[in-house]
Amino acid sequence: MKLLRSLILYGLLIASLVLLWTRVIKNECDTIVEYDIGVFDERFRIERDEFIVLLKQAEQPWEEEVGRELFIFKEGADFKVNLIWSEEQERLYEGKDISRELDSQEKSIDTIQSRYKSAVTRYERSLREYEAKLKKYEKDVDYWNNQGGAPTETYNKLQQESKSLEKKAGEVNQFRLAVNELAEQNNDRIENYNEGVQEYNTLFKDPREFDAGNTDGSEINVYSYDGKDELHTLLVHEFGHVLGIDHVENEDSVMFYLLNDKNKTGLLSPEDITSLNKVCRS
Repeated sequence: MKLLRSLILYGLLIASLVLLWTRVIKNECDTIVEYDIGVFDERFRIERDEFIVLLKQAEQPWEEEVGRELFIFKEGADFKVNLIWSEEQERLYEGKDISRELDSQEKSIDTIQSRYKSAVTRYERSLREYEAKLKKYEKDVDYWNNQGGAPTETYNKLQQESKSLEKKAGEVNQFRLAVNELAEQNNDRIENYNEGVQEYNTLFKDPREFDAGNTDGSEINVYSYDGKDELHTLLVHEFGHVLGIDHVENEDSVMFYLLNDKNKTGLLSPEDITSLNKVCRS
């Protein structure tokens, strides 16, 4: 009976010590998290070495705040950071490709429109010159017709002017054809551009909720990111969860539950730091 009572007392003492350790003495940041890259889908437009650099940079906000190392990249570590392909990432890349093509088309349209304006200017100037010469020619012809005919020298001069007018008319027509061709090219490119805009808008017309990344404490999964700045913030966020930090309410915070323009720098907010201090008691 005494033995049983002693065992119970020892059990309670051990439980109390464990509770004291986990709630009072133990520091969540005492153990350095060693991690490695697990799944690395090469459809993401990032090199493995570049991804490692971004991972190490994502450690820094937390480590700089507590003044010690919290994470370390180590080949073969059990904790994995996975880059897993998703339909959302495919959609983002498709949108970026369309956007780049639209930018290129805009420049092409600007070039065509500049050429069109120059062609119109040349055409209108040539047409004015032709019309002025034609008016003078017709006036001279009418005058000499009313005089019963022109002297031989004047007649020959009028013949030369007639040939010059024919040549000028050909020039005007060439300028007109050039204007029409550029107008058609401009219209075709604008039509293609508008089709691209419609395709882009269709791709992103409906807001979508998706999980860009998550962690269960034993691994980090990254499914989607829109640019390296967003990837950085996402990794900082997930490292925060690994430390035991929950979401905070301030949307400026890295640990806010949504990625947004206010927290895309990956800098810690006062709320982030407060949460870090709670789990990393010094």
